[in-house]
Amino acid sequence: MRRSTWSSEKALAAPGGSSSLALSLAASGLLCLPSAAVAACTVPGLWSDAYGGNASIAPTLAGTMKLPYCAATHHLTVTLVGTSGFKVDARYGGGGSGGADGQGLAEALTFAADGKSAAGSYVNDDGGTGPDTWTRTGPTLALSRGSLTSITATGTPAAGVFSFTTTLLAGANIATVAQAAGFTERSNPDQITLTAPGGGGAPSPGGLERLVAKYKVDDVDARNELNTIATFGMSCYLVALESDYGTPPGSCSATRIGGVSDAGAVADPNGLTGPCCASLIANVRPQGTGQLNTGGCINCSPRTGLMTAVASVTGADGTAVVAGGTVARDRAVIPGRGVLVDVDGVGNGMLANDTGGAIRGYRLDLFNGAGRAACAGGANPHGGGACQTPQGSTCPGSALK
Repeated sequence: MRRSTWSSEKALAAPGGSSSLALSLAASGLLCLPSAAVAACTVPGLWSDAYGGNASIAPTLAGTMKLPYCAATHHLTVTLVGTSGFKVDARYGGGGSGGADGQGLAEALTFAADGKSAAGSYVNDDGGTGPDTWTRTGPTLALSRGSLTSITATGTPAAGVFSFTTTLLAGANIATVAQAAGFTERSNPDQITLTAPGGGGAPSPGGLERLVAKYKVDDVDARNELNTIATFGMSCYLVALESDYGTPPGSCSATRIGGVSDAGAVADPNGLTGPCCASLIANVRPQGTGQLNTGGCINCSPRTGLMTAVASVTGADGTAVVAGGTVARDRAVIPGRGVLVDVDGVGNGMLANDTGGAIRGYRLDLFNGAGRAACAGGANPHGGGACQTPQGSTCPGSALK
C-alpha cells in the first residue's frame, strides 16, 4: 500500500523507551567496546526503532524494516560513518531512491557509548523530519570461561547456530577448539573445549590465538573477536648442586651437555675463588645458579658467563625463587613484575619473576628446587595459560570479554 509521506507514518507512533540488551558483535568486523566514550560498533543484527519498527540488517549492510502501521516491507541500505554511527536509506520495494513505491526516507544515527542503541533523526523525501532512536534486539552472544580449558557461549534469540574458529597471532603451538562432549552447534548454551598440543621431547614454546565466536540467527551473525587465548610450553630448571658431581679437586664426576663432556676440577672458574667441579660449572651455565658443597651459592650471568658468589638464589626480578611456585618468562610476553600466571595441568598463581636465555616467546621455565633429580623425567608439556594481571595484548587474563 502506498503512503503519501513518511512523516505522516512516523507521526502515528510516539517514540518509546529503549530496552537494555546484551551487546551484539556482528560480522562487519567493527567491534563495540563498552568502555569507549565513542564506541566503535557494529550495525548488522536486529533492531527496533522508536516508532515500533523492526529492522534486520545483514553483514552486507543491506536489510529490511517492518513497521506496525504499514503493510509494505521497507528495504534498507546502510552506510557506516567511521566507527561512531551509520546512515540508513529506506525505500518501499527496494531499488533505492525512486523505487517501486517512490517514497522513502534517510536516517543518520550515532551509537551510544555502550553500542546498545543509536540515536539521531530522519528526513523524509518530502522534507519532513523528526527524532528517532534504534535499540539493538539481537542476535546477542555472551561468552564465559569455566576454566582454562572450557568456554560457554549463550545466544539470543533461541534457535541459532554457534561456530568457533581461531586465528594464530604468535608462536606455533596453540590449542585446538572443539565442541564439548554432549554439546552441538545448536546447543544453547553451547560449550567448547580448548586442548593444548601434546608435550614430550625437547621444550618448545606455545603460542597466542584469537578466538572467533559466532551466533547466527536467520542469516544474521552476532560475532565476538575480542578474546585471545594463550598456550605456554613448559620446561624445568633447578639449582645445580655440587654434591651431585662430587668433591673437588680429586673426586669430580663427569657430565655431558649438548655433546660436550666436562670432567675434573676447575681452579678459580670464571670469577670464583677456589676449585670447583667442572661438571658443576657446566650445569650452572644453563640453569643459572648452583650451590657449592660449602653451602655457598653461585650465579652465572647469561650475558657474560661470569660466575659470582651470591647470598641467596633469586630470580631476575630480585625476588626469591620457590620450588613449584615461580617461573622464568620472556619479558616480551610478560613484561610486568609480580605477575601471577595460571597454566592448566601445571599450577595456578605461579609468580613470573625470572628470565632465561633460552626462554623465548610463549615458554615458561618452572623452578622445581635443587639437584638434578628436581627435573628428572619432566615431560615438557604445553598447557592453556592466563595472566592473573593481563599483560596488554601478549598475555590475556582468563576472563572473557
